[in-house]
Amino acid sequence: MAWPRKRMAQGAGIAAATLAVTFVALNLMPAEQRIEHKIERRYDTGSPEYFRSMSVLLGPPVLAGNRVEALQNGREIFPSMLAAIRGAQRTVTFETYIYWSGDIGQAFADALSERARAGVRVHVLLDWVGSQKIDDRLLAAMRDAGVQVHLYRPLSWYHFARMNNRTHRKLLVIDGRIGFTGGVGIADLLAGEQKSGLAPAPGWPYFNFSPRHGLPV
Repeated sequence: MAWPRKRMAQGAGIAAATLAVTFVALNLMPAEQRIEHKIERRYDTGSPEYFRSMSVLLGPPVLAGNRVEALQNGREIFPSMLAAIRGAQRTVTFETYIYWSGDIGQAFADALSERARAGVRVHVLLDWVGSQKIDDRLLAAMRDAGVQVHLYRPLSWYHFARMNNRTHRKLLVIDGRIGFTGGVGIADLLAGEQKSGLAPAPGWPYFNFSPRHGLPV
C-alpha cells in the first residue's frame, strides 16, 4: 500500500506544480501591446480640413447642427439622463464605472427596465469593481426585464494581475441622437448640488455634457 500512496503524493505534487506554473504564466505574461502614434497638428480647429480629418480618424462623420448642453452636479445631470432614458424609442446604450444601490440606482434601474419591457434594446456595461456596491437583486430585476447587463472584467484567477484594468467611461446614448458623457457615476452621494464623498476635493463639481443632434450620429 505504500507504493500507491507514494505515487498519489507524487501525482498531487505534479498537479500542484502545474497549476502554480500556469497561474504565474497567465498573470505575469507581457501586457497587451500598445500602439502609440503621435498625430501632428496640420489644421486649425476652425478649418474644413480639420473636420474632415477628424471624421476619418474617428470613423463616424462629423455633422453640423449639433448642440451641447452642460450639466453640473447630480441635481441637473440625473433628471436629464433619466428623462432621456424614459423617452427612448429604439436603443439605450449605457456604460459607467460607479453604479451603487440607492434611490438613484433604483431610479435608473426602473427606467432602464421599463424601456426594455416596452421593446427598446437596452444594453448596460458596468465595471465589476465600480459596481461592487450594487445589490444583486437590482441586477437580476434589470435582466428579468430584458436589459442586457454585462460586468466588465470580473475578477478571475487567470487575469489576477490585470485586475486594475478597469473601464472608467461614463456614457449614455439614446437612439443614436442624444448622448451624455462626463465624470459622474450612479450613486446617491452625487445626487445633490455638490458632494465630496467621491470628489478629489471638498466642493469639487461634477460635469456631464449632453450632445444632441436631429439625425442619428
